Amino acid sequence: MAEQPTARGRRARGAPSAGLSRLRRPRLYEQLADHITAFIEAQGLSPGERLPPERLLAEQLGVSRATLAQALVALEVRGVVDVRHGEGAVLREMTAASELEAALTSHEPDEQDTADARRAVLGALASLAAERADAEQRRALAAALEPGSAAAGAPEAVAALVVEAAGSPTLARLAHALAQEDEGVLGADPVEVARGVLTGDPGAARRAVTARSAGRDAPGDGAAPVRSGRA
Repeated sequence: MAEQPTARGRRARGAPSAGLSRLRRPRLYEQLADHITAFIEAQGLSPGERLPPERLLAEQLGVSRATLAQALVALEVRGVVDVRHGEGAVLREMTAASELEAALTSHEPDEQDTADARRAVLGALASLAAERADAEQRRALAAALEPGSAAAGAPEAVAALVVEAAGSPTLARLAHALAQEDEGVLGADPVEVARGVLTGDPGAARRAVTARSAGRDAPGDGAAPVRSGRA
């Protein structure tokens, strides 16, 4: 007589448990940022010391310079390094802003509250970027939006330019802490925000965030939960 399936077997072949959540796979630049952080701790490097030049570091790690640049942006957002033009990545001391990011990610806030905070922070970042971006930063951002550019199809590269133009590490850390699990600092598609920044109109840049976010962050419409820790 054929063996009857056990209750355990039936559960295994049935619908997944309601308590299970989707497994998140860290992106390469996030893994790389963690790897560099571990290297800094293992070497006992101190604030003010520099990481190796980007070209050498990319070769040593076996990654592209574009991926390394994304990892350095993540480390800058975390408050680990300052990426300075002409000087490279310089180690920073941990600040109150870094502690604030940890506090934001240590609990699960209300979804609507998180969505409201995300829009406010991103709107402020976009507004500051439109107001503060210099001619060189505007050229770089415009070039990144050109079809076929190295940054095309790389949302994090565009987001990094906007964050740099805003010149507010604290807002950048808040945006990172509030970012959705499967998106970058400015969301999955920061192109419209970048176009708003290029207008040079802070109000238009802020409205670009509002228009892009409308309906996407509403609870129950597929909004991903806030990150549970640093990327």
